[in-house]
Amino acid sequence: MTSRLVANLCVGLIFVMLGLLVTQVLMRYFLGAPPSWTEELAIILFAWLVLLYATVGLREGFHVAVESIPAQFERLQGWADRLVAALAILFGWVTLTAGIAYVGRTAGQLTAALQIPIEVLYLCVPVCGALFILHGLARLVTPADPEKAAA
Repeated sequence: MTSRLVANLCVGLIFVMLGLLVTQVLMRYFLGAPPSWTEELAIILFAWLVLLYATVGLREGFHVAVESIPAQFERLQGWADRLVAALAILFGWVTLTAGIAYVGRTAGQLTAALQIPIEVLYLCVPVCGALFILHGLARLVTPADPEKAAA
């Protein structure tokens, strides 16, 4: 459920980014003076989009994977899936803690065009780290293939 909510949020971010970039192009073409804030906001939203959708990829299982274990070794494949989930949780923990530290170090700075706190951009790292942990835990307790679980 969380991954579906995050995926829908990502779709909304895409539409907002598209609107910002169309606005910039139209203002450049018709007025000769595009606003700088549209590009900056699109970059901030893009950072959030990429990291948020990476967590959805982990939960839904469409992240990059290498099939190194033959299909007939289902038990070994299950352990490999658990190992990947555990490594994703570890990555999430490192991302969460390092992201919190970085947000703390950059607190008080403002973005160039919008003059909003830079934390708006950098908070995507610890937030997505927490989502990696959450989705990694879900991968640990939920079988990767629902058909195998039903059998």
